[in-house]
Amino acid sequence: MQPIDPADKRPASVQIAASIRAAILTGEIEPGAQLPSTHELAEYFGVARMTVQNAIRSLREEGWVDSRVGSGVYVREQAKLPTSADAKHPLAGVAAFLHEMGHLKQLPRAGWLLLRIANPESVAEHSARVGMVGIVLAALEGADVGRTAALCLLHDAHETRIGDVPSVGRAYVRTATPQAVTAHQTAGMPDEVAKVIQDLIAEYEAAETLEARVAKDADKIETLLQAVEYQAQGHPTQPWQETSIAALRTESAKKLAQAIISGDPNAWWSPFAASYHELRASTRGGKQQ
Repeated sequence: MQPIDPADKRPASVQIAASIRAAILTGEIEPGAQLPSTHELAEYFGVARMTVQNAIRSLREEGWVDSRVGSGVYVREQAKLPTSADAKHPLAGVAAFLHEMGHLKQLPRAGWLLLRIANPESVAEHSARVGMVGIVLAALEGADVGRTAALCLLHDAHETRIGDVPSVGRAYVRTATPQAVTAHQTAGMPDEVAKVIQDLIAEYEAAETLEARVAKDADKIETLLQAVEYQAQGHPTQPWQETSIAALRTESAKKLAQAIISGDPNAWWSPFAASYHELRASTRGGKQQ
């Protein structure tokens, strides 16, 4: 947690709430963890206990923490937004989440901007092909195809809120953990829907299951595919290719990477182009144009 900044003009209780909130988002304080006592927090921040209590009240009203009588204050396992006095549709939170996921279509993959690629693919476009790669790799590795595809499609969902931070920027930026972002993205959903999405994100980040390892390889393979395609357009993407290949874990992904770098990214349409007239004739009942 960050101490109070004397130069910050916000009230001390607001700064304390922000400090604890940031610690939760970055994983410094994990879901289910107990916060230090009011007395300990008051000493740490150098304020009266009442000021800390006001900060905790704000966090509780925002859905970040729960108070347990005789025990203390704990970070919620699953975030809950305050319920509005006006009744909302029971799936309003789901609709909001899906609108938010649409923002990924507007979010460019930031790393390619370093190569002065004016219009790189969006995070949504990247995720779509990651899902397709995941299906292929899951079949080759004997993993659950459906779960792998779901992990692939959701793996960058948190970037709607923190953006796509390129590798060169990660040493300078500390962002909220994907699990923490997802907890708040899904806070307005029915519990059964929120749990599915949160569990998928947690599984992907832990990378302990075969499906998660395959999904992470799918992410790297998609980056490799895009790098090879940009290289064919004249961009120097060799570093992206090398780091993508080096990060692969499964044998199927390593073999697929070799096929990608040894092939021509534009060759997929050559057979179609060569047979264009024959194909056109066959689709028109044999009549050549």
